[in-house]
Amino acid sequence: MSHGTLESVPADNESRLYVIVWALLVVLLIVGLAIFILPIPREAAVALIFAVAAVKATLVLRNYMHLKHEHLLIYIIVAVPALFLVGFAITLIPDIVFRHGG
Repeated sequence: MSHGTLESVPADNESRLYVIVWALLVVLLIVGLAIFILPIPREAAVALIFAVAAVKATLVLRNYMHLKHEHLLIYIIVAVPALFLVGFAITLIPDIVFRHGG
């Protein structure tokens, strides 16, 4: 058996890869639910939940939607709007802070 990464699995082991990714998604689901019982501040819990969700989304995109075989252009097409979203959110922070913190 080869000891490669998830990306270097031969085609005959592709169904095994799907089961492994599915198991990882189930584990991450349980981790996301378990975050609620941790004695941490709410903001930290929300940040952790978003981080787990990002990992799960990445697993689904790369493996089930087969984006790991795409060229760099597809990542640029996704990254540019994501950067705009982050930029817009950052520019709205002063409005949120001064409206509610005032």
